[in-house]
Amino acid sequence: MNNNISVGVGFLIPVAAIVAFIFSVFSENFLAALFIAIAGVLAWFLYSVVMQSDMPSVTGNVIIVFGVLISLAVFLNYGWDRNMFGGYEFNIEGAAGAALLLFFNVLLGVLFKKSSLASLAPASKEDLPNIDLSAAPPPEDDFFGPEDYEDYYADYYENEEDDEDEE
Repeated sequence: MNNNISVGVGFLIPVAAIVAFIFSVFSENFLAALFIAIAGVLAWFLYSVVMQSDMPSVTGNVIIVFGVLISLAVFLNYGWDRNMFGGYEFNIEGAAGAALLLFFNVLLGVLFKKSSLASLAPASKEDLPNIDLSAAPPPEDDFFGPEDYEDYYADYYENEEDDEDEE
């Protein structure tokens, strides 16, 4: 299969996982939502390995989105509890765990975004431009030496000294 087609078909896995995640959150099955988010991103990585397709440039963004989903599921399952009056009680340990997961998932996503920028560099020596290093250097007239700037700096420092004398 063409690489672009296999990458496009591969995006159906994260979309299906997000839809299933939303469905299970609305049905208040937060633990299932956690497993769906984890399974969605793992299935997407497994698909790209099996199909031997290149990871798209939005891989870091997808990892960040799934990191947010995983953290949200952990927070909803462990970060708050319902009390007997129908209200919610905030659980600081669950919220801290969700925040820690969010931090590491965003960190991983940002690292994948940086590595996708590195893939834009030439892959081999054949892709690099040929530069003839045996060519003669340009003539000396093309270079500016310190003596070329003496007049400019002399005028500058003379004007500065005149300004100090006026004060």
